[in-house]
Amino acid sequence: MKKFTIEITDTDVYINGRLHLFDCKMDEENYEDDMNKKAILALANEMNYEPASLFEELVDRLGEI
Repeated sequence: MKKFTIEITDTDVYINGRLHLFDCKMDEENYEDDMNKKAILALANEMNYEPASLFEELVDRLGEI
């Protein structure tokens, strides 16, 4: 079993204590949504997924639900 600790501060995202950096905003309109989206992307990266492929697959599966 894996355990992940996600910490979102005012300016940074940490997964298991490791800082994940981002070059641009993911949500221009809402700061909290921006940080949450960054945390989701950081978690996918931490789990060694290719984010684009993972999210495309998730979108396809969500349509089936």
